[in-house]
Amino acid sequence: MNVDQWFQQIRQKYSKHMQCGKKCIKCCYSLFDITLSDAVNVARGFEKLPGDVRRDVYSRAEEIHRGILARIPHRTEPILFSEDDPLIDEIVDAASSPRCPLLGENGECRIYDHRPLACRLEGVPMVDTHSRLFGDWCELNFKEGIPEPALTDLQLDYAEIDEAQEAGSAKVAAAAGLQDPRALTFIPSVILEYPAFWRRLLA
Repeated sequence: MNVDQWFQQIRQKYSKHMQCGKKCIKCCYSLFDITLSDAVNVARGFEKLPGDVRRDVYSRAEEIHRGILARIPHRTEPILFSEDDPLIDEIVDAASSPRCPLLGENGECRIYDHRPLACRLEGVPMVDTHSRLFGDWCELNFKEGIPEPALTDLQLDYAEIDEAQEAGSAKVAAAAGLQDPRALTFIPSVILEYPAFWRRLLA
């Protein structure tokens, strides 16, 4: 399943119901945890940026990362959390919806082809192949509710997506010698830890 192609098809077919697109950046003001698989993808995207852009992104990520570190009693590198760590919610709440350091001045994602899964799925109603509609969606999309045909078109097998993410994260954990393949981190932390950890892993 290519999530990007699927999302593009949904956006084209239901263009009257959706706002998602370049310069629609409401969801880019938030801090959220990402998997190891996503972390490697973010690091790969960051690595491909021109030097001046990379420096700008690094500078923007620095302040957010400092806030993350301030709430961690025992620091390691990379900064990782277990998936049920209450510190994650505490850090997210304290960050108070910061601007993503990868958001460009013209409302573009600077690593669009390497953005995390959450960003790829953000905005649309989540309809699972097995359990049907679940979760909220962006208030700018489907304001009048979901048309009946869309309930079928929006279906994804989220269990399959989760399994793919877990498999990717397990590979990262094995390559990096990390004990917890389900560990989570944050985008700003990946950027700040890129020189010392993620760059070496990519190499």
